[in-house]
Amino acid sequence: MLLKTESLCKTYHQSRTVKAVDMAEVMLDAGETVGLFGDSGSGKTTLGMMVAGLLSPTSGQICFEGQPLRMPYRGQIRRRIQILFQHPETSFNPELILLRSMTEPYRIYDLPYSYEILLENISRFGLHEEHLYRQPSQLSGGELQRAALARILTIQPDLVVLDEPTSMLDVITQAQIMQMLRDYQQQHHTAYLLISHSKAICEAVCTRIYHVENGRFTLPDPRWA
Repeated sequence: MLLKTESLCKTYHQSRTVKAVDMAEVMLDAGETVGLFGDSGSGKTTLGMMVAGLLSPTSGQICFEGQPLRMPYRGQIRRRIQILFQHPETSFNPELILLRSMTEPYRIYDLPYSYEILLENISRFGLHEEHLYRQPSQLSGGELQRAALARILTIQPDLVVLDEPTSMLDVITQAQIMQMLRDYQQQHHTAYLLISHSKAICEAVCTRIYHVENGRFTLPDPRWA
């Protein structure tokens, strides 16, 4: 078992107490794609943010390869668990050209780097040299999502949380991004936790789908158990 959440909860205390995630028990194996399907506000993104180490649980724990994780993630765990956001523009500094942002993983994780290596990497995701010299505002949503995906997969994570990764894109770009993810998964045995409000996308790519409603995570169909 690559990842397992145990009685995971996230509670917010505002004008009233709200349980965004309520005793979630979610499991994910290496190389598997598991879906979290539900309406906006159901709690699926909150769980994804906790799994990615960006939000601390109120109670319960997240286990990775059988070991409980501590917040904030550090070292190899920070490298091995990544997240691809719904809005790719949030992943980039708007003041920097793409080249500066795309070289960060090589520097942070001390990966072999050359300009030629970078060009080869982005070309796999349908990007070209001229894209590197544009600011995020000069790129389309599809180009930015491709760049975000290329930057994440450069470090070869074991698990990627996909938070509505195609919902802001046109149908053709959606299909291209999902195909890139499938191709990469086949080559590297990467696991995906797919957050989506589209049942069709979940059914097309997931081995199991958790239905999320009011912070509760259930497997409603025996086919997905």
